[in-house]
Amino acid sequence: MHKYAEVIIDLVSNAIDRPFHYSVPSHLQEKLQPGMQVTVPLGNRRCRGYVLRLLKETAVESLRDIIAADDPEPLLTREQLALAHWLSMRCYCRKIDALHAMIPASFRKEKRPKKPQVIEAAAAAADADLKRAPAQKQAIGILLEEGSLSRNELIKKGVKPETIRTLEKKGLIRSVAALAGQNNRESKGLPTVPRLMRDEQAVCFEQLSAALDLPGPRKMLLHGVTASGKTEIYMQGIACCLERGRTALIMVPEISLTPQMIEHFEGRFPGLVAVLHSRLTVSEKNRQWQAIISGEARVVLGARSAVFAPLASIGLIVIDEEHETTYKQEDTPRYHARDVAWWRARYNRAVLLLGSATPSLESYYSTDTGDTQLLSMKERVTPTQLPPVQVIDMRRELKENHRHIFSRPLLAELNGVLERNEQALLFINRRGFAGFVLCRECGFVVRCPSCDVSLTLHRDRNLMCCHYCAHEEQVPQTCPSCGGIKIRYFSAGTQRVEDEVRKLYPSVSLIRMDRDTTSNRQAHSYFYRQFKDRKASILIGTQMIAKGFDFPGVTLVGVVAADTTLNLPDFRAPERTFQLLTQVSGRTARGTEGGRVIVQTYHPTHYSILAAADHDYAAFYERELENRRQLSYPPFSDLVRFLFSAEDEKAVFEAANWFTDLLEPFGDEAELMGPAPASLFRIKEQYRVQTILKGESLTRLAPAIRKVIREYHDHKPPWAVRLAVDFNPQVVL
Repeated sequence: MHKYAEVIIDLVSNAIDRPFHYSVPSHLQEKLQPGMQVTVPLGNRRCRGYVLRLLKETAVESLRDIIAADDPEPLLTREQLALAHWLSMRCYCRKIDALHAMIPASFRKEKRPKKPQVIEAAAAAADADLKRAPAQKQAIGILLEEGSLSRNELIKKGVKPETIRTLEKKGLIRSVAALAGQNNRESKGLPTVPRLMRDEQAVCFEQLSAALDLPGPRKMLLHGVTASGKTEIYMQGIACCLERGRTALIMVPEISLTPQMIEHFEGRFPGLVAVLHSRLTVSEKNRQWQAIISGEARVVLGARSAVFAPLASIGLIVIDEEHETTYKQEDTPRYHARDVAWWRARYNRAVLLLGSATPSLESYYSTDTGDTQLLSMKERVTPTQLPPVQVIDMRRELKENHRHIFSRPLLAELNGVLERNEQALLFINRRGFAGFVLCRECGFVVRCPSCDVSLTLHRDRNLMCCHYCAHEEQVPQTCPSCGGIKIRYFSAGTQRVEDEVRKLYPSVSLIRMDRDTTSNRQAHSYFYRQFKDRKASILIGTQMIAKGFDFPGVTLVGVVAADTTLNLPDFRAPERTFQLLTQVSGRTARGTEGGRVIVQTYHPTHYSILAAADHDYAAFYERELENRRQLSYPPFSDLVRFLFSAEDEKAVFEAANWFTDLLEPFGDEAELMGPAPASLFRIKEQYRVQTILKGESLTRLAPAIRKVIREYHDHKPPWAVRLAVDFNPQVVL
């Protein structure tokens, strides 16, 4: 008999970021379980909390009783409780923040959402005599044809609420729990059957199938060129998983990809797929969540947060486009979905399958070390193979007095596409907040002498600064490389591209996809279908159009400014450039007409651009890996970023200096960089300063780092400065 419970209070506060012990009253001792939500006293108030463990003994004296158990069943599974503990340790976050990541906010409220209901015709409805009640007869006819509908959908089809109530009283219709695939407006997939695999696909699938039969967890990397048929391997792997009585989770990096993926997976697994992403309404998310918990949905498709889906007995987790930075959560808890997925794979003894045409260096390096099994596909399954890529030197365009945002070769190709009634993608990864100083005569970019990253212009101080080691220097009046005077602050965006296209082709239909145009929750699906149905000739967009989309009508991809990502003040900038160029190049030459790619750049000889133009991952990987080795960057080290922010600039620096002094003892085992202004030094009236700790296997220092963090929070300094800690950040801006 357990007389005591360990409870975490549902309040976001560093002061109570620890478990509290309570007595279990006799009327709860038989039914209280770990994971239950309870009401407990805290000081002179009542609070909600979660039971972490049940205890037979406790060293704490004078315990207070749990007031009530809020639900008859646990809200959190044992797996989720264990994952929350690991997450709080790994991400240096409060345990309650980790628990909040596990479940939707609506499930944490006092009134739990009810299981969604649909209306269906009762057995007696077919024989009922409704000749004198045409409205009731019409309603029954709709339900017999549709199978089941929600009350709102039935009303939208012209059935009056009073008619529904009358039929319910007669027992001719009834409310039942909605199944996983019911009433899901996004589930539009047409039925499909497994496709015959090509040789490379068959070999990779055989290895995946064998791994699914192993008793322990397995991590695999499916490295396949764009359009090599990775999705078919995912789906047939999931089918194998379901045949073994287990469940599957597939993750995509962008909400924009989910309409296309829903088509694929709903078509292959009708009624079994739940969809989770941030654009769902509360009721939609509740409906999907309930379907997963009940076991009706055995396949979950979603973006980053879907990694916490409450699936039981997971057999396969797929992370598509595993290299994408969107898998990293930038707010507390700052987890990487890839790390969480591997934890869940180990817990469930499942297979984690990472898929990408351009794997992250960390993932590919793990195949070299033997931690991950490599599956490789080098051939496309489309009618045509990888498209030719032409690199345009924009310096030459400028010297020859062509100053348009589109080079002459790109304009010529664009004219040809429109004349042939084909489609084109124009890509520019607009990051207006991340500028860099560029010489437009020779392409020189000012870089830090110690960190090999570009310096960022701070206009308020008229200085260029390195956001790793705090090196600063004046903005040059002439180019240090060629002596030219055309020094510019480089920045471009999708809106300007759209304006230029409309000037050139006022009668051509186009679509622009970026954060501004896709704020509506249905926008991604709408734009996807519009372009797929060829109702637009040109698609302009940021990285959300650079991966995953399969449009056979696209015969031209134009990269307007390859330098946008290349010159970000981040050591991963060359990797991001290679990945984006390779991914966006893969959006063309998928149909019988073939296709080509035009890449505009001021750095035509940079190794990342040349490797992308040659579709040569191996060449890029070897060059970039050596650079990382020399500078001791990941995968040869871990990074921990400590970011300080406040409205008072002086207070931020004081706090950062005080905290960094506490880290000095780690200097023997790791390199301490900073404190220095963050790349985005001021956001929303908050000044930002960062310190970075770099070293091998920093997880071994985690207990000591947590002790320093605790000391910072307990110190209660005279400055109100927020501290955010990020283990292995993907973007440092």
